[in-house]
Amino acid sequence: MVGTGASVSFGVQEVADIGAVQTPYGSVTVAALLQLVFVATLCIVGAGGLFSYIAAARVLCRRERQRVAAELEAFESFQSYLQSSTPAASPATPADPQRTLVQQSNDSLAAVRETFAETVMAVDHYKEDYDETLIEHARAELGPDAGGALAEADAFTPGLRSVLVDRTNAAIRQREQFLAEMDAEAESLRESERRLTDPVAESATLVEPLDDEYPALEARWQRFGTVEGHVEQVVTDRSRHATDENTSVPSYLYESFPVPDPVVADASAALGVIRDRRARVTDALTRAN
Repeated sequence: MVGTGASVSFGVQEVADIGAVQTPYGSVTVAALLQLVFVATLCIVGAGGLFSYIAAARVLCRRERQRVAAELEAFESFQSYLQSSTPAASPATPADPQRTLVQQSNDSLAAVRETFAETVMAVDHYKEDYDETLIEHARAELGPDAGGALAEADAFTPGLRSVLVDRTNAAIRQREQFLAEMDAEAESLRESERRLTDPVAESATLVEPLDDEYPALEARWQRFGTVEGHVEQVVTDRSRHATDENTSVPSYLYESFPVPDPVVADASAALGVIRDRRARVTDALTRAN
């Protein structure tokens, strides 16, 4: 990681207004976005290592993907049970027809509840993420009507089975969508980190040595503008990714994250390092002039 030092705030204040981008919070210029996030970053952790937020986000994304995949597998197991189950409906006895049918149905519904608990509620992270009773979780995942019926009904009827299958399929599709979004986010994080690493690395080569003649120093100083533009473009592309309904990040993913967006935060720190190095070339130009 590259240390930033206390002077990183120097170029962030000079970021050119390169236009507005759309974020989940409305329209904002890239310059303002970088500056505001950079200030917030300094307030939270100081001028620390580069790309630490992206690294933390990649760990978070990987962990959440594993959890969603486990939930998907659990719902698929519950779905398989439902599809192979048959609601109890045996001939009634003359002595007590209603009691016989209800008792056999109760036995079947108890088995469905047990299977729900042994699949959907048995994922390793259940207590940490949910810690709900069966009725609470069934209602949350399957809807208040189907979930309530699963937890409180007297009979496992064909109608209830059909509703449970439909709602379980919906829960599966939701997890599949989450997995697709998580994969897109992981790729965005990887690509953003790569695209930020290259400008920072190039900026290091542009400050060594600083004893060249004026034309060479001026060429380096001009090159810094292009390098900074690469960083600003990462922010623009990231903002598009965040608002693209086909690749949008699940809203809950960064709820407890220290900054609103890890890429924008690390891009701001990277820009600070680059601007600091450009200032060193500016000083050398002044001396050489």
